[in-house]
Amino acid sequence: MKKGRAVLYSFLRRTLAICVLGPALLASDSQAASPTDPDWPCIQPKVPQIASGQVWNGPPIEEIGESWREEKTIADLVEKLSARRTPLDEAKTLIGEFAASLQGDKSRPLTALFAGTLSHINSERASIIAGIGRYAKKQRALSKKIEDEMAEMGQLPQDDSEDSVSLRNDLLEVQAWDVRIFQERERSLRYVCELPVLLEQRAFAIGRDILAHLK
Repeated sequence: MKKGRAVLYSFLRRTLAICVLGPALLASDSQAASPTDPDWPCIQPKVPQIASGQVWNGPPIEEIGESWREEKTIADLVEKLSARRTPLDEAKTLIGEFAASLQGDKSRPLTALFAGTLSHINSERASIIAGIGRYAKKQRALSKKIEDEMAEMGQLPQDDSEDSVSLRNDLLEVQAWDVRIFQERERSLRYVCELPVLLEQRAFAIGRDILAHLK
């Protein structure tokens, strides 16, 4: 039992280094990419909003504003195109069908379609980015908790009395659980950090497919 506790304690000390230093290293990388938000936990640069110029080379969308919401056909299609559950191949087909249904000048309705899609995607990205910020705060708090638990462990009596052994075992159990939660969240965070970039790529792909019908 004593050897088992020693192995577990050694494991927790090594894991603590990852828990405490890992977020710090990520923050260091992020500060270079996002100097306005040193708490950003992702290696990917923080881009709060996709500018139309990044993903669109067609007519200006500023004059469209929110008028696309007033056209049900466009508004309904925007919902489908911006949804991540809609495959890009399917989105391309939907755009082609919409373009083929238009009579006369296609420029304004197609530009409105992109304006609405970009607005939806930016709204989803903003929600995800805010969620990443909250997630990062929880991770920092949990990292500090694990660090405090390790410090507390160092202050516990090292004798083999029943009370001391029980106290150490209880704290080791809590630490092991917290470390497991931290590691699982870190793996999830790596995936979530990719989502804003994937949405930017989606906006670009949809913009490209819409532009193909403006030529």
